[in-house]
Amino acid sequence: MNKNALLLIVLVISNSFIYAQEPTSFVGSFVVKEVVADLETSPVISNDDAADDICIYENVNSPDSSIIIGTDKKYGLVVYNLNGQIINHYPFGRVNNVDIINKFSFKGDVFPLICGSNRSTNSIELYKLNPKDNSLEKILNSNNKSSLKDVYGITFYQGDNSNYIFVSDKESGNVEQWIVDDSQNSISIKKIRTIKFRTLIEGLVADEYYGKIYIAEENKGLWQINADPNIAENRRLIFGVNKIFKKDFEGLALYKSDEENGSIIISVQGSNGYALLDRKSYKLKKFVKVIDGNGIDGTSDTDGIEVTSMSTKKYKKGFLVVQDGFNDDGFQNFKLIDWLKINL
Repeated sequence: MNKNALLLIVLVISNSFIYAQEPTSFVGSFVVKEVVADLETSPVISNDDAADDICIYENVNSPDSSIIIGTDKKYGLVVYNLNGQIINHYPFGRVNNVDIINKFSFKGDVFPLICGSNRSTNSIELYKLNPKDNSLEKILNSNNKSSLKDVYGITFYQGDNSNYIFVSDKESGNVEQWIVDDSQNSISIKKIRTIKFRTLIEGLVADEYYGKIYIAEENKGLWQINADPNIAENRRLIFGVNKIFKKDFEGLALYKSDEENGSIIISVQGSNGYALLDRKSYKLKKFVKVIDGNGIDGTSDTDGIEVTSMSTKKYKKGFLVVQDGFNDDGFQNFKLIDWLKINL
């Protein structure tokens, strides 16, 4: 077969389709699956393009008391319970993306630590989460301004001896790596390197087991690099934009089936769906689309995504949270999908 040709085979199996393809970046077959959301959150505070990214606090002592922290990039942060209700909101400014360390230790205190890219101040912010009342406290107010032109995507990386933050630039496409210093009387951060890309990057996610950071260059594809700043970067494009998986590649998330296995999830905005790559081989496994059903509209034009494998009463293998760019009921919001629907 001519490698520039595309062979499309469609088999209808319980609302699923199997495609065989030969684009330049992938050769093989994958499943396209349509699912409906199990729940949608209340809309964010602001109108128009406001909701963006999310992180999940996994309450291991009471999984059903876990919470979702979402960004309203015109207002700040919005905190939801697992019923999708707003329980707190904070006017921190134009916080674009967020990530969380569920257990951060500092001088005998252990708490969830959230990082955010605040475009109002072009800075990296840190927030302490109090699980007792799900309140947030800003704990980093100085020496946190980035040299990037416009901070955008963000993720934590928990190394063996240090915690890092990776933050991207909306203007240049570059990514900075910062180290979190908890050796003094207060928590601080320090930039240690800049990783240069040619075009826009927002989606970032860490895989500590394999020592990797995954970076979504929106018009190009998914890159992997070594997270450790002391070894070679070993940059590699592992999944490229093509005729089926159209730009922009936006949010990224990592589903951990166990310590070694799972899926890298990409929000493929131009195709209105979510690509699942095998965590070890990077082979494309599935493409998921969220459609109308259960009285909830489907998703489109998704920016941020997050996933957890934590078991709750409702979600036995965890759930996926995705931003919906066009919510039928008003301002933008987030949709939750049972992972068992996706992984069947």
